[in-house]
Amino acid sequence: MLAEISFPIPLRRTFYYLLPEELELRAAPGLRVVAPLGRRAEAVGMILRVLPEKDADLTRFKELKSVARLLDEDPLFPEDAPALASWMSGRWGSPEGLCLGAFYSHGPRGRSPQPAASVALAPLRPPSELPEFSRFCGELRGPGGGAYLLRLAPLERREAVYPLLFGSALEQEGSQGLLLVPDLNFIPALRTALESVLPGMVGVWHSRLTPAKRAEAWAGAASGRFKVMIATRTGVFLPFRGLRLAVMDGEHEEVYRQAEAEPFYHAREVLLRRARALGARAVLASPCPSLESWGAAASGLLKRVDAAPQARLAGPGPDVRVLDMESYPGEILARPLAEALRRAVEAGGQALVIAARKGYASRLFCANCGWMPRCGKCGPGYALLKSPQSAPVLLCRRCGRKEPFPVVCPSCGGKVFRDYGTGTQKAQEAVRKLLPPGVRVARFDGDVLRGSLKAMRSELDSFSRGEADVLVGTRIALRDLGAPRLSLAAFIDADADLSGADFRASEKAYRSFYGAWRLLGARGELFIQTRQAGHYVFSRLTEMDYPSFADGELAARRDFFYPPFSHLIKARFASFDRGALDAAASDLLKALSFLGGGGEAGEILGPVTPQGQERRKFHSEYYLVKAGSEAAAALCLKKALSLPPRPGVRYFIEADPYGFQ
Repeated sequence: MLAEISFPIPLRRTFYYLLPEELELRAAPGLRVVAPLGRRAEAVGMILRVLPEKDADLTRFKELKSVARLLDEDPLFPEDAPALASWMSGRWGSPEGLCLGAFYSHGPRGRSPQPAASVALAPLRPPSELPEFSRFCGELRGPGGGAYLLRLAPLERREAVYPLLFGSALEQEGSQGLLLVPDLNFIPALRTALESVLPGMVGVWHSRLTPAKRAEAWAGAASGRFKVMIATRTGVFLPFRGLRLAVMDGEHEEVYRQAEAEPFYHAREVLLRRARALGARAVLASPCPSLESWGAAASGLLKRVDAAPQARLAGPGPDVRVLDMESYPGEILARPLAEALRRAVEAGGQALVIAARKGYASRLFCANCGWMPRCGKCGPGYALLKSPQSAPVLLCRRCGRKEPFPVVCPSCGGKVFRDYGTGTQKAQEAVRKLLPPGVRVARFDGDVLRGSLKAMRSELDSFSRGEADVLVGTRIALRDLGAPRLSLAAFIDADADLSGADFRASEKAYRSFYGAWRLLGARGELFIQTRQAGHYVFSRLTEMDYPSFADGELAARRDFFYPPFSHLIKARFASFDRGALDAAASDLLKALSFLGGGGEAGEILGPVTPQGQERRKFHSEYYLVKAGSEAAAALCLKKALSLPPRPGVRYFIEADPYGFQ
């Protein structure tokens, strides 16, 4: 007998292995095995099929190797994991082996037996003043599955809401829950809150766990030892014995989309698919849901639940001031904002300043001729970083390459350089110059997040405890931020969020403004600096009614055939040879010429040339493919990935893109 095995490797194929006689009766689809692969003496894979040798196509195999041993006695995943992996591969284009490996490759080789959780939950009842939320908790106690969109009150604490949800849904013995969070900083507080309901039965899963802790968490989920797992994005692939409720906190966050490395996926879509396969309930939770989820609720694919009365959501809020920066040329902090910032700090309040980018400045250029240093490896302009411990450096945000600050301009010999754009470092410097020396100004952005965990928590906690007076950060600083004396919030470069190339730009900008507005509570001031004061988003800020904004934005998406009314594929080509690039683009258009025919809605936009292309030595452009159905999008993706390679041309094919620069 043979076993057809999939390995988590970037090859679009499976492998046949001989089953030793002692394993023939025990081998079954869904079991992990250890077998030699290439030069590796041992590799872990998963059995897809067990079949007689006569039924296998062995033309590609010179010799058959044997399975060394089985790692499992029974399948890890009650649902059909290979089928889910096949769907992921078609949806986002990664090899099936990598997609299936996402389910099991993080697990330990051995499965130590652990007792399943058994506990009698104390009955939890939501506040009587929230009738709709009370009905929802009651519904979770009943049998069956379903998918929901839970719109949380913007100031509702997760620590108060989620114990009620899991306490309601997991009363049945053997049932389990999954809570996905967009930031591992949320985990400690949520774990404490859930432990009060489920003492000793809450596990955590994230990238910073030690190997031993990861093995313990993975095995605890698989055995049922942990009744609830709190996890970041990859937790969507954890094994469960009896998943009954899966909650995605902050479902609108882009961090749930994995585009950095294969396998590519969106955790939201995988969660909904897995929950449906397991007969579990899936809850997408957010105070400002994504337009994709809002549209799914409008069409009936998700059942919408509001966690608080509309009157509570639309209560009084702070004053909103939109500052037209055309009236304040050259100022990082416009005078009205600077004066308000001084007043707020002098009065004992705290302030939150949001910059569009991390670092010091987004670009550096020669003051004489306009020459701009660009990355010689991948093309974009360098960002400028400054550090008190060392000289300024140039950093490519795409590939991570660093270069020293230029001494002279190679184009004209000039020695004067100016920076463009305001990053968090420059904003922090400007705030420090504005305020008295004793005022503490903390910074929280992606660069801090990539540093030590201790430093990361120190910056945010100092502001949340009221020790820091001002926090300067990117939009990630808005996540679960607590500030006892917050009286002012400001966006110093709102235009960066309103890029015309991104169809989600208005949604992202409004969500950020709305989140800061609610953080301020009933009092305070919200300042927004822009050079597009006439943009329609600013006209919607007087009401601060997210459902109304989302309904209007959804109508615009329908008119322009953007998600959730279409599925997108971005095909980008780059080459030093203009003719070769044009030929590659022609191949794409021919391969997708079927789109829009036969009653299937679809269109192709492009070519789109990235900003600054005229100064680059190589050519780059992309096409945006819109397909009216998931099946049509999968076919387009398959054809795009199968294009014949052109010498000297690099291909970048991406499903569900979130970047449009």
